[in-house]
Amino acid sequence: MKNSSLPLIIALLTVLILTSCGGGGVHKNMKEGEIYYNIKYVSNPSTLSSDLLPKELIIAFRNDLINTRLKTPIGNSGLTTVINPKLDIYDTYLNIFSFKYYFEGSHLDIQPGFASMEGISIHDTGRRSVICGFNCQQARVDLPGEETARYIWYTSEIKAENPNRMTPFKDVQGVLMDFFYIIGDAELQFTADEVLAKQIPDKEFERKKNYRKVSARYLDTLILKMISF
Repeated sequence: MKNSSLPLIIALLTVLILTSCGGGGVHKNMKEGEIYYNIKYVSNPSTLSSDLLPKELIIAFRNDLINTRLKTPIGNSGLTTVINPKLDIYDTYLNIFSFKYYFEGSHLDIQPGFASMEGISIHDTGRRSVICGFNCQQARVDLPGEETARYIWYTSEIKAENPNRMTPFKDVQGVLMDFFYIIGDAELQFTADEVLAKQIPDKEFERKKNYRKVSARYLDTLILKMISF
């Protein structure tokens, strides 16, 4: 009798292993869940230690609904994007301590903060790899005026719809698993660390309350200040 729970424990452990990063494709074709990314600062103009800057990016999705959260360890500061096409929501939210601002965009807009990445071109390299158990394709990214190319990895095995809207990678038809952002003079590298299949509450894809509406230009200025504080 004392070992009667052993098969259940083994089954639970197996599920946990498969649902972690590199879980053997159990999540392939998933349409709802979260992706966790580690952040590395390739270039950091901030006077603060990188330990005090954003250290994790979380992307929650359900079909064509997207919520991205980039938070700092300082207070409640951070950057959130909410995309809900059915409700015509393409919002960018910025928290800086007790100050709350948001930009109400459209499906044609690029999120504030990405002016340094305007005019990039993306080219498939033909290289393939596996990240977190998902088959990924590599693409070369060329920035105007720069001779050094950068590279990103993305997968089509996660079925989020148009996952890169409002980003400089909007033309990439797949979920980014290893990529970079240049925000002002800062360059951040994001690498997927964990993929979870889970239900995402409706509130994550709704317009937030008690934020002051501002222009894209004004929010762009605040984002650059947050990154280079």
